Formats: sequence, C-alpha cells, structure tokens
Amino acid sequence: MRMRNAAAACAGLAALSSLTGCTVPVAGLTGVTVTEDGRPVGVLMVCHDHVDGALLYTDGVGSAGGTAEESESEDVGRWSSSGPVTGFVSWPLATGGDGWRVDEAMPAALRPRRAYHLFGGTDDDSWSTVDVSFTPEQLAALAPGQVRYFAGEVRGADADGYVTGSVARFRAAACRDD
Repeated sequence: MRMRNAAAACAGLAALSSLTGCTVPVAGLTGVTVTEDGRPVGVLMVCHDHVDGALLYTDGVGSAGGTAEESESEDVGRWSSSGPVTGFVSWPLATGGDGWRVDEAMPAALRPRRAYHLFGGTDDDSWSTVDVSFTPEQLAALAPGQVRYFAGEVRGADADGYVTGSVARFRAAACRDD
C-alpha cells in the first residue's frame, strides 16, 4: 500500500484549519478509542468515496519527546480492509478483525511520550482521512466509548486541535462539511 506517500504529503496539515494544500483529497476522519481492557481501536468515518486500509506511524525528532536518535519517521502498523471502506468502521489495532487484516503488526507496547499517527487511505493515494495523533499516555486516559480525533480550533480542543468525545460526536464532526 502506498499510503505512506499520502502521510508524507499531508503531514502536519491536520493542524491547519484548511486542508486545501494537501495533495491527497480528504474523504473523512480518523479517531482512536480503547476496549474495556485498554487495547487500542482504530475508528474511521469515511464521508464520501472510500479508503482501503490504515497506517500507524511515528514522527521523528520533536515528537512528544523524540531524541536525535529518533529522527526518522517510522511505520509501526498497517492494516488492510477486505473491501472498500465507506461510512463508519472500527477495528482492534492489535488483532485486526471486523473485515480488517493486520499487514504489519504494531508493537505490543507503544513507547512512552512518543507521538503516534493513524490515518486511512487508498491503495492508489486518491483519498485519505485526516489523521489522529496520540501518545500512549493519551491513549491510557481514554475510556471505552471515548474517541480522540482532530477537530481544529473548536471549544474544548487541546492546543493541537484534538478533542475527546463520544462516537456520535466523532461521527457528526467527521462529515459536518460534506
């Protein structure tokens, strides 16, 4: 899957209020939640068109405490769907399932204070979803049913534009401009 190109093309654009500079059109929004036992779950809301899979990667230096030895961005997980993904979907990141196959297993333990980014995309880089950024500490603070996602400059968002809300709020936020 060539989605890594989409990530590179759109890196940092989620922090902007407009996505017009992105070379890969946005088809929806990505979020992350957890199971009852704290395992991470990917969440996508595809508002139009489709995506084929998802990618989890880390930043280099400057990512939530990164060091000079961590200067390279690194893919740390990859999933593909059994068919085109449209609408709302979720899947356990550790095991796949619900129509999702693990192509590259993510690490059993995420590195503390390291920023991770998850997004959905197509095999041909024609569509992607706005990524969600999180640290293991932010993931641990989530309760089942709470979704962390990018919302921009809205009331309740953190300094980077991320909010935590219900699944219903995530779904509504994803397609509000469509």
